[in-house]
Amino acid sequence: MVEKLSLWEAAKREMEEYQFIAGAELQPKWDVSEKIAINAAVSGRFESTTSLAEYVDAASSVIEAGACGVHIDFSFMTDEKGRRLDRDIPPTEAYAAVLEPLRARFGNDFVPNLNVLNGSSFDECVSPARAGQCEVAPCAPGHPDAFMVPAITELEAAGVKPELAVHSSGEIELAKRKLIDTGILKKPYNWLILYGLPFNVGRTLVSGTWVSNAQDMTKHLFLMVDQIRQIDPTSVISVCAAGRATLYMTTLATMMGLHIRIGTEDTPWKYPNSDERLKDNLEMFTMACDIAALHGRKPASANDYRALVGKPPRN
Repeated sequence: MVEKLSLWEAAKREMEEYQFIAGAELQPKWDVSEKIAINAAVSGRFESTTSLAEYVDAASSVIEAGACGVHIDFSFMTDEKGRRLDRDIPPTEAYAAVLEPLRARFGNDFVPNLNVLNGSSFDECVSPARAGQCEVAPCAPGHPDAFMVPAITELEAAGVKPELAVHSSGEIELAKRKLIDTGILKKPYNWLILYGLPFNVGRTLVSGTWVSNAQDMTKHLFLMVDQIRQIDPTSVISVCAAGRATLYMTTLATMMGLHIRIGTEDTPWKYPNSDERLKDNLEMFTMACDIAALHGRKPASANDYRALVGKPPRN
């Protein structure tokens, strides 16, 4: 019970027993998950050519180091023979050349995340999902409805978890209106925030954000995360290292209890304040693990990540 005193007696006792700092145990632990899913996007988008063998090597290096999954995207890339990997080779054939050696070495100890944007027809685009080559696949709500809506529907039907790649706050609203409110997308909602990349024209299929300093980077991320949480507070949110911001973005996401995707697909830079380039995906993954450890978090396993996005474990 609270003791009852006169005002002057209470004031006198407070001054005599004055303590500036309350007990540290009064502060509850923060709601930050110990496990952090670290996926790696290993495409060498900023290199002039990348062979399928190099994809295998890049993916192997991060899986072996503890990445829960790898994202593979052949968009606009050519191999050592000059072939466009996203146009001149059927998607299932190109992905098989990377996935089969990875499966032989690592089994189900990683989650394959494949781009389903490439192909001369809709059926060819979604063929990797239908063939069971991927467990997760990204798709931007800002893509044209004639592709995006049936693609998300097809992924759900194939048991592949859609990853909503949002490049700005506007795409969050598009996802809500076109995919969530319509019931097409199933929980848990799986979001991938990919912002801060430079765009080369005024209007693109996915419009981006302009991030030129830490303040802009922080405000954009807080805004987008808040908007996603308003839609569904249980959403799974990952943040990509992208553009000049590199690991600054994922450091902030790590502090916020979110999950991250690193890799050379979306940035060649090691730091935002210099032109020093990353050596490879493994270097970036190791840096991300060090950052996570400094914030009391541990890399999630492939099955941890599967559970997070609502998929069954694999042995």
